[in-house]
Amino acid sequence: MFEDDFGLVIKPSISIREQIHKRISELIFSGRIGPRERIVEAKLAEHLGVSRTPVREALHVLEKEGVLEAIPRVGYQVKEIRWEEVLDICEIRKVNEALAVKWAIARITPAEVNAIEKCLAASEERIRSGNLDHFIHHDAEFHQLIARSSRSSRLFEICQILHRNMFLYRVQSLREPSEAINALKGHRVIFERIRDRDEAGAVTAINEHLDFVQTNVREYTSGMIGAARR
Repeated sequence: MFEDDFGLVIKPSISIREQIHKRISELIFSGRIGPRERIVEAKLAEHLGVSRTPVREALHVLEKEGVLEAIPRVGYQVKEIRWEEVLDICEIRKVNEALAVKWAIARITPAEVNAIEKCLAASEERIRSGNLDHFIHHDAEFHQLIARSSRSSRLFEICQILHRNMFLYRVQSLREPSEAINALKGHRVIFERIRDRDEAGAVTAINEHLDFVQTNVREYTSGMIGAARR
């Protein structure tokens, strides 16, 4: 599964572990490594031409982030889709992202407002051009920009982990143009409330957006969840 066209090329500019973490994350969140697909430490290390230690460390980080799960005597696999976990993540995200928008409204700079607006414009262009793989990147960037504007590194970290966990279930549905358009509409409402310093409206917009995400994930992955249980 680690063919050359996956782009797993290790460069010396950052640590080996960080590079491995980044490459595996890209494969998972692009949908090229799917739920229940196994990743074997020894094979990955051999393919990359590195020792097993940084590979083990990177895989362990991904496990802590909730992206992978360890399989005794086998290795790791991308986490299976569990509907109960989807519900938990959505409810926890509501609490954390509501706090993020409240703090962002109080602390956001004009430059950060412009950055979010540019992200939305780029998202719209990706949808218009049919480049939905890049739209997925901007979808994640939108939430990152808001969390970063909260000025809390701890809250940013928590929001990032929760978003990445949800993205395991969300990534494939966002390749549907209609779902991408609906996601962008939700983002625009959130942005307008933040820009207008409307705290209550921003929290409502976040909750409505995450309710939409939850419904969308359930509809899109119902067959996958059923298959995983059989």
